Amino acid sequence: MNSNKYRSLLFQKVILMFFVFSCLISTAWASGEKIVIKLACLAQKGVSAMSYLDQTVFPGLTKVTDGSVVFDIYWGGIMGDEEDYIAKIRTGQLQGALLSGSGGVTSTVCPDLSVVELPFLFNAWAWDEVDYVMDKIKPHLLKEAEKKGFKIIVISNVDFDQIYSTKHNIANIEDIKGAKMLTWFGPLENRMLKSLGVSAIPVNVPEVVSSMKTGICNMAIAPSMWWVGAQLYTDTKYVNPIPIRYVPGLVVWSSDVWNKISEKNKNNIDIAALEYEQGFKKKIKESNEKAYNAMLKYGIKEVKVSPEELARFKKATRPVWDELAGKAYSHEILNEVIGLLDDYRKGI
Repeated sequence: MNSNKYRSLLFQKVILMFFVFSCLISTAWASGEKIVIKLACLAQKGVSAMSYLDQTVFPGLTKVTDGSVVFDIYWGGIMGDEEDYIAKIRTGQLQGALLSGSGGVTSTVCPDLSVVELPFLFNAWAWDEVDYVMDKIKPHLLKEAEKKGFKIIVISNVDFDQIYSTKHNIANIEDIKGAKMLTWFGPLENRMLKSLGVSAIPVNVPEVVSSMKTGICNMAIAPSMWWVGAQLYTDTKYVNPIPIRYVPGLVVWSSDVWNKISEKNKNNIDIAALEYEQGFKKKIKESNEKAYNAMLKYGIKEVKVSPEELARFKKATRPVWDELAGKAYSHEILNEVIGLLDDYRKGI
């Protein structure tokens, strides 16, 4: 065989191998094989509710996709705060995150979700009310997030947040006015605190612990599970369990990574996520209750608010609902949620 013919055959083989390799790569990508989803979370890995995600939910989603979707989780705020997560999802550094309903997050991912965080919207620890409303508005929230470039995998709870203080008794509105109140939750929290006469100190989440421990701030609103995980209970003297707000939680992915998953696996993920959503809600409730009770056993004093004082809190913060309509969330979703709650409480 002459050299020219040999080189021609060799070249043809190389082209054929390249074509086959390209087809294999294209097929693997199209079917969603080994898509790595990097997610970030503020919560610590060891908390039981987070263990449910780490040991059950994410492995389960990998299993229903036959190993084609895998996860790399960054726990404990090592990737910044939740607004940082959103920015990193936008640039492709992350593909998803576990989010609470803080202001910057809801305005970016799903603005109308912030309506359920209004002060005293739900009755105290009324999880039945929460479940009813969230089930009704969930289809709208999914569509809104999709328009913003996000796929909501799970909608869960964070908690009915409590008020913690390293100094003040927190028995009435005046105690809050006299405190160095920390705020990290965004515009809605700022407006709520302003309605109570508080000039709060804005702090990014990674600085919350140092701000409280050094005395820059001496009061904050937070979920019990997070407060324990951040080791802030050791410096806390008082807790007021007044249900000042409900906070939802989300597991979101970018639409870009979602659209790279095969239709079959998308369907499998959606079906599995519905089941895991219920399990995650249960674990969140258990974790928060356990954390709260542990703090009381540790020696933190629980402050009781009289019915009269609770009425003052509600009256002072109620104007926030209407003031933020058309800004933080739509008028339509506010009216819908109020109507849903009225119907539910009447037994309609």
